[in-house]
Amino acid sequence: MTLGFWSADLWHQLFPSIPMLMLLSIGVLIAGTIRSFTGFGGGLVLAPLLSLFMTPTDMVVVVLLLNFMTSVQSVPNTWSTTDWKMVFSLSIPALFGVPLGVWLIEWLDPQLIRRLIGVIVAGLAALMLIGWKYQGRRGKVQDCVVGVTSGALTAIAGVGGPPLVLYLLSAKDISPIVLRSFFMMFFCFAQIATVVYFLLQGMINKSQLIYSVTFAPVYLVSTVLGTYLFKKAVKGSVELIKRFTLWFLLVVGIATLAF
Repeated sequence: MTLGFWSADLWHQLFPSIPMLMLLSIGVLIAGTIRSFTGFGGGLVLAPLLSLFMTPTDMVVVVLLLNFMTSVQSVPNTWSTTDWKMVFSLSIPALFGVPLGVWLIEWLDPQLIRRLIGVIVAGLAALMLIGWKYQGRRGKVQDCVVGVTSGALTAIAGVGGPPLVLYLLSAKDISPIVLRSFFMMFFCFAQIATVVYFLLQGMINKSQLIYSVTFAPVYLVSTVLGTYLFKKAVKGSVELIKRFTLWFLLVVGIATLAF
């Protein structure tokens, strides 16, 4: 049976077993909840898991499409608390990093990309767990370096968050609410730019759309759950949930390196 881009035969080819579908769905639920709660982290959870079953290009597009759905859904709630100067100072350099990332994803070996994802995810979690913070200067040059790096990593693996997280979380003058809003808006822009670039390069296909449509309901539900937890945690256990998230990311990153 075929309906537009949807093909039952292709769907069964992409999801050959129920256990695989359930595993990926649980991963999507966790990723969406973490992203909606913190403003980042969705790609950090999804990329290592999806890379076990998809090509690097397919994985990146699926991560971007799923995250874009929740970014759009969250925009009305974060618009008024967004620091637009900070968003544009990092988003514009990120646009120049996207073509670099696309070139790397076509040039690098898929296995190497999966290892790179594991190192990035585990490394970020480990640094944050031990309390390491960026203590260097902040300015236009630093913003450009962080923005370009984040844009490139978004295009390579859909995990553009680590440079931004390490750069911004240590800033004492940014509140958790403003920081969460920044992440939501920044990745909304970065995801749009990357998807458009992929479209222009002819890198979007039916498989990616079917993966995305299949997981979309789960990801949208997880967004509601993450937003609810964020509102509750602001009054209480923010640090506990943050540390749980970091330990989870560390395990995911190490598991990706092991398989």
